[in-house]
Amino acid sequence: MDWLLVPIGALIGYLLGSIPTGLWVTRMYGVDIRKVGSGRTGGTNAWRAAGLKAAIPTILGDGIKGAVAVILVRSLTNRFFPGADPAFVALAVGLTGGAAIWGHNWSIFAGFNGGAGGITAAATAMAIFPLAGGIVWITGALLIWWSRIASVGTFAVGAVSLATFLLLAMGNVPGAHWPYVIFGIMAFFGIYMALRRNRQQLKDQKERIITIW
Repeated sequence: MDWLLVPIGALIGYLLGSIPTGLWVTRMYGVDIRKVGSGRTGGTNAWRAAGLKAAIPTILGDGIKGAVAVILVRSLTNRFFPGADPAFVALAVGLTGGAAIWGHNWSIFAGFNGGAGGITAAATAMAIFPLAGGIVWITGALLIWWSRIASVGTFAVGAVSLATFLLLAMGNVPGAHWPYVIFGIMAFFGIYMALRRNRQQLKDQKERIITIW
């Protein structure tokens, strides 16, 4: 019955990832974030919609939900599936993380709207495998700082998630299981698809610049 971990993990990941933090937070300030700026529910657009007071809890919530999904699936495995095949556990964890990103980007609670998945992906990668997560965080943060464009850092999170989990698995790094690469694939394609409009704006040199610094 170890295989049950896989659909359970995917469902938990998607449902927790679907929690539309930015939508709910900005509603507290009388704003529908979907009608502001990019229309996404992530931290950058929450900032545009209602300021830093809305952006901070949105960013925290979007990061926590993916990590919590992974932690919850691992806890359920220890509680109800003791001695489960490690391959199924790793596959369930990878799918949980990937589904959390897809839930964030296409939330069932927000009419299948959502964010771009950068913060959710970075925090979830940290929960899955801290070494990979650290690389993802640092790369994404540096590229946002260097470019002053949120979508550049967000896309980097997706690309680096895939590359890092793949390279660590190929290198037989202890704890870097091959099924975790599924998370990297889902993170990359989830973010890539969510940033369709941004990719065109970058090409046209019309993408928004962060002006906080």
